[in-house]
Amino acid sequence: MKTTIQTIFIFCCILIKSQSGTDLSIKDIDNTQSVSMALLDNSPSIVFANSIPKQLSLNTNNLSNLSVEVTPFYYLNKKKYEGYEFFGLKDKDSTFKYESSGFHNLSKITLSLNAIPKDSATTIAFGARTNILTLYNSSPKELHELFEAIANDDKITEMAKVKLKEKGIDEPSVTTDEYEKYTILLEKEKDNIKKELKVEEKLSSFINQLKNPMVTLDVSGAYSSISPNNRISSFKTDRYGIWSTLGLSFNLNKDYTRFFKFYFFLRYLKDNYIEDKILSTSQFTDFGLKLQVVLSKKFSTAYEYVKRNGDGGDYRSVGQIQWKFSDELTFNGGFGKNFEISNTNLITFLGISWGFVNNPKTKN
Repeated sequence: MKTTIQTIFIFCCILIKSQSGTDLSIKDIDNTQSVSMALLDNSPSIVFANSIPKQLSLNTNNLSNLSVEVTPFYYLNKKKYEGYEFFGLKDKDSTFKYESSGFHNLSKITLSLNAIPKDSATTIAFGARTNILTLYNSSPKELHELFEAIANDDKITEMAKVKLKEKGIDEPSVTTDEYEKYTILLEKEKDNIKKELKVEEKLSSFINQLKNPMVTLDVSGAYSSISPNNRISSFKTDRYGIWSTLGLSFNLNKDYTRFFKFYFFLRYLKDNYIEDKILSTSQFTDFGLKLQVVLSKKFSTAYEYVKRNGDGGDYRSVGQIQWKFSDELTFNGGFGKNFEISNTNLITFLGISWGFVNNPKTKN
């Protein structure tokens, strides 16, 4: 199994080389972990949120546990949501409007599958999550103004033509030899206007706000089945649960590269287990808090505490680091105390997350 995971990982690294994105790509600073892994408490972090789901992602922990996530939205709506429309921004007949109500990610459900094969048993988990609310640092009106300033190329073109006319340069017919020279002068004048209007700075601010919203609310659910004898006929319900994560983000610099993030976590779990050949059930309610400091676009550190209440109280206390090697590849580490799910509660995780991000790039 480890050999298979390592092969997939190498393949991902090779594939990443062929997916060089531009600076204008709208991608999350964070690359999150799998919901199906989180159900089993078997990842560096179980408290996370992500407003921009990945089209496809692979996650491993300690190279012994593999999860695959997919967002069907991308395959079902290839042309419907492109560019800004992914975020609820509409572009119709050169009229740009911010029409999002904050619930524009509701249909972007991400599905995950996690398999943990062992000599004595095999566990398979299924999960689903979606963002139900996203709010940005700017109000809809302010986003609309930013959006208009950077996206309305027709308006800037008209302004450039007026300036050229003031200089005594009229627009020639497209059939004349002078038209090509005119278009070169027009583009230079447009560049000057963009500098005067600080279009690049506004574009950067706009993109970074979309990357890192101020408030997110996600909901998740997952189910796992276990085969004690590694036989298909012996699979039984292992655990299922439902939870929500509220994320708050506070920007620390004008470039939107440093943040304080707070996550509040609430989860209900139901466990089935066999004791003395009798099927027993335990129920838990988990309350959690995560504090994260994003120091740059590539590095962050966090601390996560989750209190378990119910049939046998317990807690999870884990320090975490995240290093973003590229927009697609992220390394996660976790060290601390996990819930009592095995003979030891001391955990050390090394997680690798690779996500194929196909959403969107700005129209510029």
